[in-house]
Amino acid sequence: MQLVTIPKSLPVSSAIVPLRLGDAVVHLPLTGTTEELGRARASASEVSTDAELGGDNAGAMSEIDLALVEKRCRLKAASCRLFIERRAAAANPDDEREVLDRLNDMIAKAKAMENCFLWVFWRNQAQPGDPILRQIADCYDAQADAVALLRRVDAVADGRRAEDEESAFHLLAESNSALRVALADTWLSDDDRDQAETHVWLRRETAERRVFIERHMTADDPADQANSADLRSRIKAQGKRLDEREAATKGVKNALGQIRYHAGQLSKCRPEEAPAHWTKISDAVKRLQGMGVSTTDRRVAEAVGSAAAAAWPGPPAGADFMADVIARALTLKSEVGKTDPKRTNGDEREWSPSVLGVRELLRGKRMVIIGGERNAEAVQRLTQAFELKDAEWVELTEHGPGTPMRGPIYRPDTAVVIVIIKLTGHLHSEEAREYAAAAGKPCVMLSGGYNPERVAAEIMEQASARLK
Repeated sequence: MQLVTIPKSLPVSSAIVPLRLGDAVVHLPLTGTTEELGRARASASEVSTDAELGGDNAGAMSEIDLALVEKRCRLKAASCRLFIERRAAAANPDDEREVLDRLNDMIAKAKAMENCFLWVFWRNQAQPGDPILRQIADCYDAQADAVALLRRVDAVADGRRAEDEESAFHLLAESNSALRVALADTWLSDDDRDQAETHVWLRRETAERRVFIERHMTADDPADQANSADLRSRIKAQGKRLDEREAATKGVKNALGQIRYHAGQLSKCRPEEAPAHWTKISDAVKRLQGMGVSTTDRRVAEAVGSAAAAAWPGPPAGADFMADVIARALTLKSEVGKTDPKRTNGDEREWSPSVLGVRELLRGKRMVIIGGERNAEAVQRLTQAFELKDAEWVELTEHGPGTPMRGPIYRPDTAVVIVIIKLTGHLHSEEAREYAAAAGKPCVMLSGGYNPERVAAEIMEQASARLK
């Protein structure tokens, strides 16, 4: 038998070469010739350098899909819990077979997603104990919940509140930090993609939107990974508040629609049918009052219309509040036909020169209002009077922090900050001044009412030079 000798130029040897698996780098022992091992190391080095210099990995980070992040987090949470089941089923072949079938289905789902690596199923590495895996699963779910909440807040086209956005950002920062801490107990040597992408997205968006996140944005300010249950409860609570607000908005819309419909029927129905329509209208107005909509709200008057108002027979028993609605509707009728070359957005009022002057300074920009609870009717009046992009009313609790106003004040399109002194504590008033000064925005202190004429007068006196 003739032995084949290996040339000395190609000696057989072994080495540890890095291999990237999804979010992790695994160092594998390889055997081969010196040339082969050299090529393997060179390939690994090229991948590493490409990522550091903004190659494939950096390109993926540039377009972060939060919807996909949410799906991957849900699947990773489920994979951690399924792995715990697999451990428990190891002693029973029938149970283990059923778990393995589910495991294979889960892996197939992961493969169908972009960049989804279920690291807990990697058989060549030891996985953490069950308590740690449960904690990691809860942290993945908490981040998914927070991502879903922020996506929901961002999806609101009209009426989005700054405090909703800022609260959602804080919750996402906390969940993201907790997930990073929890994953430190795994064999992963690189950041988990969904934790890292979410952190990158947070930094980009908070910088662009001028939202200041006080906690959990740095490695030296970690969130508690054991606090996921409380965190998810707070996320759920904010979602419930959004549900309630959406329901209230829908209720207002439905009530106005009912008023509009029955007011329209009054011109078509027989005289004996009119009382039933007026009853429906008054019932809807009463419901609106319960939802915080005043009887003098322009929307109610417009829904009734001047034609129906002119035919009003008088208030039935218990419906005296209808007199305000009818009076407002008839006032609108008297305003029809008045012309104002600068009137836009359905604003039919003739404004003073002060309002028109401020309108020229603020048109298409944002006003931030500090003080008390948000008054939707006042926001609408100010927005129309000054043709604003938005009048953003920041609600603050009496002894709570003033940081929720920082983000809105720092927004690039914010032109002026209005502080309603009688509705704002001294500390919050001073904080508003400081934030406005730091952001380079004029801060107007309002000592009286906040109707457009009063606001315009104070803006002209305190801030017109800076706005010009």
